[in-house]
This record gives sequence, C-alpha cells and structure tokens, in this order.
Amino acid sequence: MKLKLIAAAALLAATGAANAAMDGAASGNGSLVLNFISQGGTSATAGGDDMSAVFDLGISMDEFMTHQNEAGYTQTWSLTSANYGSAWNDLLAFSANDEAIEFNVIALDNVGVNYLTTNDVTTYPSLTNTNLSGFQGMDLYINANNSRGTHATEANGASTAVTTDPTNSYFRMINGLGQGDTWLTRTTDTTKTLATAQNFWALSVGPGAGTAQAIKSAFGVDLNGNGVIGAGEFGEWSVNLAAGTITFMNPVPEPETYAMLLAGLGLMGGIARRRRNKSV
Repeated sequence: MKLKLIAAAALLAATGAANAAMDGAASGNGSLVLNFISQGGTSATAGGDDMSAVFDLGISMDEFMTHQNEAGYTQTWSLTSANYGSAWNDLLAFSANDEAIEFNVIALDNVGVNYLTTNDVTTYPSLTNTNLSGFQGMDLYINANNSRGTHATEANGASTAVTTDPTNSYFRMINGLGQGDTWLTRTTDTTKTLATAQNFWALSVGPGAGTAQAIKSAFGVDLNGNGVIGAGEFGEWSVNLAAGTITFMNPVPEPETYAMLLAGLGLMGGIARRRRNKSV
C-alpha cells in the first residue's frame, strides 16, 4: 500500500526506526521505482555478498504515462539527493565492480493490473495475462523495504538490502525463491549493466483468457509515422555512474521531420477548413 507521511511518522514513533516511505501498488498507481543489484556473490541466496538498492523516483505511473509518446520529454534524478540518504554511496562502497552493477525501472498497479518495466528489446517477448497478473507479488519487495527504512524518512526514499536481510527486501530473493529482475520468474531479465540504455514498456491485461497475450506498449515517439515504435524511436533510461544520476529521454525528431510534421498539420487544417466551408 502507499505509505503516507502521516502513517510513516506514526510507524516511526511506534518502532523507533526510520522508514523509506516508497509508494507500492496495493491501491494502484504506484511510483516509478529504480532498482540496482550488485552481484558479487555466487547466487541470489549466497551469504550476504550481494546487495540491492531501491529508489522511489517520486512520479506516479499514471503521471509518467502521460509522457509516453511525448517527443523530447526528458527527466533526470540525482541519486545523491538528501531524501535518498546514503543508499547510492552505500551501494558503490559495497560493490567490488561498479560497472557490473545492473539496474531496472518498474512501476506497480495491482488494482488495474497495469505495470511499467524496462527491457532492452525492440519487441517485448511473450507474456500471458496470467503471468502479468502475477506481477502483483512484487509489491512484497516495496513493503519489505518500507518496513526496513534503512535511509530516508521523506516521501520518496531509498533502501538497501543484502541476501541475509529480512524476507523480500533483497531484490533477487522475493518470496524466498523468485527474482525481482524477472518479475518473480514471469518474464525475461529486465536488469542490465549501467552502461546499457534500456527501453521502457507499459504492460496491461489484454482481451481473452489468461493464456492470451498481455498488451505491450512501448514508450517512445513514432518519428516515421508508420504506426509502431521502432529502431531509434524508443524512450530510454540511462545511468550516469560518475554523476550519480538516472535519466529518461524520449527521442527528438530531426529538424526535417519537424518540418514534415508541421506541413502535415497545416494540410490537415486546410482540409478541415474546406470541409467546414462546404457545409455552410
């Protein structure tokens, strides 16, 4: 559920522990959540030698969806900001090889069964309605990290966990066996190294039975007007390790493409005016 500031303060007073206050999915429309994993160990369940970190990016999935096809839309987040505490620095200090850290960005909505996720593919792989509905189990991870509250008390906090920390708090050990980077083993690996720019996808339950395919809609801009998001048209998430930032950017049309779009809009406007004049 969404942990409001008042609820967080009450819990803080009751337990004496800080709370990260990240928005989950039980009531729908969760925040975009950035996840990192540093995998120095031999497995997801090895004795404390792997770490994950989670950051609430402070923008709801519904709000972010309004920018899905907006040309040039870009937003950057500083992972060293005060509300994230020391989570980013702790992750880097823990990692033996920062370049090997992997990341993804997700958003959860357990009410409308809609989700957002990174995946560096141009065509999203097979995903049934049943498997998509199973994504709701990922809220265990958000709730577990809210309970730990290892860093900030602000509304958009951060948390870190290792494999020996409480159940569901480490990103690749949700439900004891499932892995967060494959949404509890229901889709393909959605985490990639920091040097990899990732595409972004909106997923929702489609028509038909549970074995029917879910609806998969890419973020980006249809620059060539062919009705699909293709090569060079995807919005991308990218991490700047040195600066400690993550950025989302939709593509910007080339100047000649802008000219063609404006010309097309002008032509459509002229046709509409002629039709109105004829009807008078």
